[in-house]
Amino acid sequence: MKTATSKIVTALDVSVVVLASVAGVFCGIVGLNTTRELNGRLRKVDETINGFKDVKRERTKALILLIVPMLSITILLGLDIGTWLRKAASMKVHEDDETDMNIKWYIPFYSLYLVLTVLHISFANTTFGLWKRFKGLNRLLRTSFLPHVRVKEPQMTKNPKITTVKANSTVSSSSSLASESYQQNGKTKSLLLKLMAETHESLGKCVKLVSSYYGMAILIILVSCFLHLLATAYFLLIELFSNKDSGYVWLQVMWIIFHALRLLAVVEPCHRLTVESTQTIHIICEIERTIHDSILAEEVKKFWQQLLVYEPRFSACGLCMVDRNILAAMFSGIATYLVILIQFQKTNG
Repeated sequence: MKTATSKIVTALDVSVVVLASVAGVFCGIVGLNTTRELNGRLRKVDETINGFKDVKRERTKALILLIVPMLSITILLGLDIGTWLRKAASMKVHEDDETDMNIKWYIPFYSLYLVLTVLHISFANTTFGLWKRFKGLNRLLRTSFLPHVRVKEPQMTKNPKITTVKANSTVSSSSSLASESYQQNGKTKSLLLKLMAETHESLGKCVKLVSSYYGMAILIILVSCFLHLLATAYFLLIELFSNKDSGYVWLQVMWIIFHALRLLAVVEPCHRLTVESTQTIHIICEIERTIHDSILAEEVKKFWQQLLVYEPRFSACGLCMVDRNILAAMFSGIATYLVILIQFQKTNG
């Protein structure tokens, strides 16, 4: 950090990690009641679409989603500390110089990366869970009201258990109703569709709860991803133009990959959920074209009106929608500011 530009970039790099970690902890403390409401709604949704959810498989995926990122960031932090200790040792002029003390003071800062990674995992796991539930809801709608449409899902290859359900039962599960979809009359199918509409409404409210719960944290995480990608690319180019330390260069490349994956861990689950929720509109439109029962047609109309009101999408404190469109804006911004920083670096010598 011999130039003013390098010092400013490093200060931003450190500050944004601290700010993102504090925001994650703050959202966790303040959003306790929101979390309870979210868990209550998700339990009710799972009771509705439980027959279309592999719990064991979901737990395995959640474990993988936890272990792989934590193991990766631990290895990366170890490599980073080792590289800086090596650089500090090479800068010693006298034997009693303690150049490595600066690196040791950074270790508490490095531990904040673990907090930041846990925040990413928590958000990604929550969002992927909502996406799976939207997917299960759409699958249930297809199998119940569009029997001519083949659903290519591994769970649907098994023969469903058929349970006798009375039309006037108010506590019948949707999976039982769906298994008799070919034998139901219009009234029973309308009850099933009403249940699906209530489930969709509950999922839409869950998306709003998650968006409000993680809103500030998502905004700061997006800013941190932007600044980290910018700073890491800047230091990589500076190293390539000057010392060309191969170990340091490869370390910066790995950091760029890690920060890019952090960004995708936020954007991709939100994008998939948005796409899957949009599929519900297409399914309802297709159901509307195929039905001929007046009672069922009325419920389809109500469901359609509900879809116009509830549009499940994630936003970062209402400032921007979190989907793949944000990637192009961020990477173009990184390229622009990277050119500006390089110009400042050349000006400062």
